[in-house]
Amino acid sequence: MSDGQYGKRQTSQSGPGRDERKGKTGVSAPSRGARPLRPAGKPGPGQQKQGSGQAGGKQRRGQQTPFTIKGELLFGRNAVLESLRAGRRTATRLWVAEGMRQDPRVDDIIQLARTSEVLLDTVPRSMLDDQLPDVNHQGVLLETPAYPYADLADVIEAEGDVLVLDHLQDPQNVGTLLRAADAAGVAGVVIPSDRSASILPTVVNASSGAVEHILIAGVPNIGNAIDKLEASGRWVVGLDDGSGSQDLFQTDLPTPVALVVGAEGSGISPGIRKRCQLIVSIPMAGQVESLNAATAGSIALFDLVRRRSS
Repeated sequence: MSDGQYGKRQTSQSGPGRDERKGKTGVSAPSRGARPLRPAGKPGPGQQKQGSGQAGGKQRRGQQTPFTIKGELLFGRNAVLESLRAGRRTATRLWVAEGMRQDPRVDDIIQLARTSEVLLDTVPRSMLDDQLPDVNHQGVLLETPAYPYADLADVIEAEGDVLVLDHLQDPQNVGTLLRAADAAGVAGVVIPSDRSASILPTVVNASSGAVEHILIAGVPNIGNAIDKLEASGRWVVGLDDGSGSQDLFQTDLPTPVALVVGAEGSGISPGIRKRCQLIVSIPMAGQVESLNAATAGSIALFDLVRRRSS
């Protein structure tokens, strides 16, 4: 998407490189009840500042010692619940804040954790605040391995439309688009392995856990991936404005589609735009000149749903 129609918000986020994706699972012994939390002397992997998608931060005066994490810390009730429901990651430990009001989602989280033999600890809320000081964890943290990316071949073989993200860097935009993609029933999603927001806990939370239910392939070369999607019989459609762009709602689209959404600000890169068989845009009737990547992409995804059901 170009900076003319779909917004200019840009942030810095590292992509899902191979080292980020591997992680350690660190399976702990199962337990049927709560156990006291044992503080660690040194921060473990994944305990950098949460703003980068990882857990932890600098310890402040009066702050309790953060606990060692093997892998990643998912936070937020929806994200934790959907990860446990999906079962694609082998969660190892769940921390729940003491004294929370009764909530059906928390009840389900605890029940699923016990069923999956995940170690459960009930701790003071302040310990969760100290572990992730910059996020709204909603009283639950789940220790898991890194996100399990799918192979591109699995996405290609699945039936239906595919969403391709061309170097989007804002975790909130990516999470919102992935949530919409799940709701729209896409076959899968393709994202670049570098210069892109990867599927870290911030994105999982922004998607309300939807990423746990869809196939997401991280690829080193988006152009090659698009070529393979085209060879599979999908029509490559870029969502962008500018020269040659057609009104999305007035254009016939052969199905299935590989929908390409460009980065915040810069839009679809020139090399990827050349690979698109069709460029479409969303008509703007109001005073605001642009929609951000997440909003525009979500509209286009549900227009594809409308076409399938008509």
